Amino acid sequence: MTNNYNFSDRVEWLAPSPIRKMMAIAKCLQEEGKTVYELNIGQPDVPFIEDFKDAICRKASEGRASYSPYIGEKFLRETFARYLNNYFGSRKLPHLLVDTDNVLVTMGASLALSNTFLAICNPGDEVLTFDPFFSPYRGFLAVANGVMKACPTKAENGFALPSEEEIEKHITPKTKAIIINSPNNPSGKIYTQEEMERVARLCLKHDIYFISDEVYREMILGDQQPYSVLQLDMKDEKLNQRLMDRIILIDSCSKSFSLCGVRIGFVVARKPIIDKIALVNAHTVACVSDLLQYGLASAYDAVLSKPDYLNELRKTYRDRLDATMEAIKEYLPNVLAPRPAGAFYLMVKFPEFDDIDEFCHYMLEKFNMGGETVAVTPAKTFYLDPSAGKNEIRIALVVSPEKMRRCIQIISEALKSYKRYKTAGKINLRKML
Repeated sequence: MTNNYNFSDRVEWLAPSPIRKMMAIAKCLQEEGKTVYELNIGQPDVPFIEDFKDAICRKASEGRASYSPYIGEKFLRETFARYLNNYFGSRKLPHLLVDTDNVLVTMGASLALSNTFLAICNPGDEVLTFDPFFSPYRGFLAVANGVMKACPTKAENGFALPSEEEIEKHITPKTKAIIINSPNNPSGKIYTQEEMERVARLCLKHDIYFISDEVYREMILGDQQPYSVLQLDMKDEKLNQRLMDRIILIDSCSKSFSLCGVRIGFVVARKPIIDKIALVNAHTVACVSDLLQYGLASAYDAVLSKPDYLNELRKTYRDRLDATMEAIKEYLPNVLAPRPAGAFYLMVKFPEFDDIDEFCHYMLEKFNMGGETVAVTPAKTFYLDPSAGKNEIRIALVVSPEKMRRCIQIISEALKSYKRYKTAGKINLRKML
């Protein structure tokens, strides 16, 4: 049968997420009665803040759900700006003052990025990031007919950024922006002030945008605090004014409040930038639910007055990380697993593998320990370089410390089983039918 669909070029660039593929397999196995610990996706199991639920119930009792402004409800934009200013001010950190006009509300950080790329990129324009990176960036940019480029970093040196000179080798006349994610998904790396300034200098030198994805700002796993693009100070007023025209911050409620399904994200930038991205927003989703915006504004109001929720959230993930690192030391002594500083992911490198993808599927589909198994993400999906990350996995700290320890034990036993399975495959065995 002849295929005459004639799809656009941009659709041909898009592919299903490997993370979602593993998720679909896990769901099927769960329906069959198997227990699958889904460490392959960043879906927190922490209950969301009660103030959100209470506000939603109050608003829903009015019996209406109305259109909202395409830039977002003013009350949420005001509240989010206040949250950002309080975040830095309460820590006595110098920062750019964020006003309501600097904030756009959209449907999750994903659409915030997609619409930003649509607003700043022409077909063929490039955006530079750093391997490993959140792989959906490629799809967001492909929708805008842009091209993702990546500068490598390595687990062996904690995923530190390369030198300014090395990064600059990847900048071309088509480069429109550099995007950085800190705390980082998948590596957990928090970029230092010096690393952020390094990127800022290059953005100023080449007159390109500095996009800072800060959705994991509140997810701190150690003593190092994230350094925001809003804190940059080039020690020169003219340079600072130029930089303010080039910075775009992306944020979201998904991780900080365990509200992944609410799909509300933010863009923060100077008003002329916000106005243009808002126009794209108007012609893609029109607006975000007023009901959900009302609930989220109440959640931000709550943490401004009582930060206990976020403090407890950080402790929850630190306890999970501690249990995981101890279990890795006990059950997987030969792997390389740099301790992440932020977010809630861990990259684990298995030197004995050339390609770990088959093992990940074997563990999920062919192995169980007491009816339990683990879904993880092969880390090669987070690299633009096809030769990189092939012996690494990403695991998400999304179950209790006891269950995280159990998961590492399962991975260890699955490895032993997989080695026996591969050895048996090399022997000429007759099938019993």
